[in-house]
Amino acid sequence: MLKKYNKWSIVGLIILLVASLAGCGGGQGGNTSENDRTQKIVIRLSHALPEKHYISAQMRAWAELVMEKSKGRVEVQVYPAGQLYKDADVLEAVQTGAIEAGHAYDFNLAKSVPEARIFAAPFLFEGKVTEITQKVLTSPIRSRLEAEMEKQGMKGVLFIPWSMEEGGLIVSKQVKTPADAKGLTLRATGPDTAAIYKQWGSNISYLNGSELYMGLQRGVIQGSEGTVTTSVERKLYEVAPDFTLLPYSARASMIIMNKRFYDKLNPELQKAISEATKEVEDKTAAAAKTNLDAILKAGAEKGIKIYTPTPEELKQFTGDKDKLWHSLYKDYPQILADIKEIQEIKSQLKQ
Repeated sequence: MLKKYNKWSIVGLIILLVASLAGCGGGQGGNTSENDRTQKIVIRLSHALPEKHYISAQMRAWAELVMEKSKGRVEVQVYPAGQLYKDADVLEAVQTGAIEAGHAYDFNLAKSVPEARIFAAPFLFEGKVTEITQKVLTSPIRSRLEAEMEKQGMKGVLFIPWSMEEGGLIVSKQVKTPADAKGLTLRATGPDTAAIYKQWGSNISYLNGSELYMGLQRGVIQGSEGTVTTSVERKLYEVAPDFTLLPYSARASMIIMNKRFYDKLNPELQKAISEATKEVEDKTAAAAKTNLDAILKAGAEKGIKIYTPTPEELKQFTGDKDKLWHSLYKDYPQILADIKEIQEIKSQLKQ
């Protein structure tokens, strides 16, 4: 009898143990909707911008708001200045789940989602660059980009426009017209900017952003697309003191999350993230304007010789935009359709 009792006791214990493990199993392998109601979830966010950059400040604000909106259940740990991953590597890290979230520029994203090249369409955003970019980021263009990102295992959770009114050409000598850029080796971030430089008769380099200072110092390149902010914060003015303001592209920063990770969060936490995003995005245009005013002043104080082309000189830089767009995007009908949509946005802003 004792043997029988022991036998069934053991069987019962095994059943209980299996049931217990099955109940716990739903919470394994990441932050699932079952256990994220009680446990703190950590999201590691990697970016390569300097900690004091105005885009970095907005990412920190988003992280703080996520913590607040989730009532402390989600902690976003921000790792700036490439501490975890370089710009070129962060998207793959997010897609594979090596990290939960990362920052990407539009030109980084374009390697996986070609439609993101719309932000680099040469001189498409000419005019009120930041305002136009913000309108685009609240238009169906953004929704389509997000859908394409999800196909690649990425969830776009925050989009921030740059103050590209301060964008242009960081150069070691003054460039007033395309003729001044002829023969110079200029660093581009993608095929779109490279196409502009080729029109000017310049040579193309795809030097990594972290190598800009040394490349300019050693004369490997004589210039690079960039912003006054970049020149000031990376001290590029020490080796390339001239800057030509040219609105040849927009720029958007994005916080991208691993889609599998995001989908496992319960709806309450997804809502907290969305609320944090809305609160930050509502202030991005104002942040860009504040940075623009401050950085142009800081650039002048650092001795950067900022040149604004005359309307006649600007026409020489832009060339035949329609011809260039059709050449660049003939295999991407959606980008050509997006260009028309943005032109309509621009015409509405002028009214």
